[in-house]
Amino acid sequence: MALVWGGVAGLRTGWLHPWERAGVLRPVPHGLGLVFTGSGLLCLTGVLTFIPVGDVLVYLLTIGACLFLTGTFLLGVSRLPDCG
Repeated sequence: MALVWGGVAGLRTGWLHPWERAGVLRPVPHGLGLVFTGSGLLCLTGVLTFIPVGDVLVYLLTIGACLFLTGTFLLGVSRLPDCG
């Protein structure tokens, strides 16, 4: 949940954690990456906590993994220099 709130704060105000300020060159992909990564982790831990039945388990695991991987990709993109 802290990742999601940190991402929302970064998107709304441009704020970054003090230990990330030197490496992050683009704050918008960084904020989106935090929101997606946090949402994916919440989805995956929710699956482990509540253990849904039937096909819902497979769908939640797939959605959580996709969100987590998309967020991780955006966090990497935020550290690349802007090309334009």
